[in-house]
Amino acid sequence: MNIQGLPSQLGSVTQTENSKPKGNFGALLKQYTADVNHDVKTAAKNAETLAVDGVGNVTETMLAVKKAGLSFQLMMAARNKMVDAYREVMRMQV
Repeated sequence: MNIQGLPSQLGSVTQTENSKPKGNFGALLKQYTADVNHDVKTAAKNAETLAVDGVGNVTETMLAVKKAGLSFQLMMAARNKMVDAYREVMRMQV
């Protein structure tokens, strides 16, 4: 395990994340929804291949299913927060 190379790797990750162009909120939501959809489809395909053909890795399939489930839960939590914020704004008196 190379611990000495870790800070240089962390520095490059932070620089690339900070240099990414900022998009609008709608585009960000659309991209995240597409990512969640891709995760769900990948998990379903892996599970189907494992169940029907008996080909595949059980560990990778279970990780894909868990990742898809967590991504979906996070998306739904964000959606619920946005709906709550919208309702709060609508209740405000002008």
